This record gives sequence, C-alpha cells and structure tokens, in this order.
Amino acid sequence: MKRRTRALYAGSAGFMPAIAASFPVLAAEGAGPGFPQLDASTYPSQVFWLIVSFALLYVLMSKVALPGVSSVLEKRRAARQDDLDRASDLSAEASRIQHGYEYALSRAQETARETLAAAAQETSERLAAESARFAEEARKRVAAAEQSIASAKVEAQRSLADIAADIAADMTSAVAGVKAGKAEAQKAVGAVMKE
Repeated sequence: MKRRTRALYAGSAGFMPAIAASFPVLAAEGAGPGFPQLDASTYPSQVFWLIVSFALLYVLMSKVALPGVSSVLEKRRAARQDDLDRASDLSAEASRIQHGYEYALSRAQETARETLAAAAQETSERLAAESARFAEEARKRVAAAEQSIASAKVEAQRSLADIAADIAADMTSAVAGVKAGKAEAQKAVGAVMKE
C-alpha cells in the first residue's frame, strides 16, 4: 500500500505537495499507520468538506433529483387518477349496459307471456269452435238416429200389427171357425195396441 502511495506521489510531483501539506498524515511518510478520519488535527478540514459536500448534495438533490422524483410521483398520481376515473366510467357503462340488458330481458319475457296468452286464447277459441261444431254434428246425428229409430219403430209396429192381424184372423178362423177379414182383424189389433 505504501509503495502505491509513493508511486502516486512521484507521478504528481507538483500537485501532491499542496495536498500533502493540507493532510499532515500524508506528509509524514515515516509516521505509523493510522486513519486520517480519526486524527483530531484533520477534523476542521473534514467538517469543511462535509459541509461543502452536504451543500452540493443538497443543491443537487433539490434542483435535479427531487424535481425528477416529484414529477415521476405526479405522473404516477395522475395516471392512477386517470385509471380510477376510467374504471369509474367503465363501471357506470357496465351498470348502464346491465340495466339495458335487464330491461330487454323483462320486455322479452313480457312479450313471450303475451304471445303465449294469445296462443292459448286462440287455441281455446279454436277448441271451443271445434267442440261446438262437433256437438252440432253429434246432435244432428242423434236427431237423425232418433228419426230413424222412430220410423223403424213405426214400421215395426205396422209390421207387427199386420202380423198380429194375420195371426188373429187365422186364430179366429181356427178357434171359432169364422173367417174374419183382414181389415177387421187390423182394427181389433189396433184397438188392443192402443190400450
């Protein structure tokens, strides 16, 4: 270490004696090892350089570094505020879209209910019309069937009266031995049938 210091002193012959004069520890080459910071005779120069360094550091920080830091902080604050504003706008937009969706959904449900009710009403009306048509057709068929039954009954009674008249005429002639006419037998059978 001492060799390097000597080589350094030898290379700067004109400059080093002035520095060596201000630092007595460096000037005394034969002195023992020690730290110049701990030498009380160097305290005034150390305090001076401390004040100068602090003043330079203070000026440098206040004029260069701190404005840069504060501008970065201001930019970050502005960016954060812009992000918050944009998030608020997006939240309001999402809320508006959600309300629009809910309104459209309720309108669609209402339209579906109305359509379903109209379809049910139409189906009910068609069913009532079909039921009325079927009932009318059934009533006509029943009436036709009743007429048919009534005419068949009248025909059956007439046939029965003719058969009964023939049987009565045959029985009268067989039992009493009197030949009765068909017209008389029909009158007698008709009177009995009316009772």
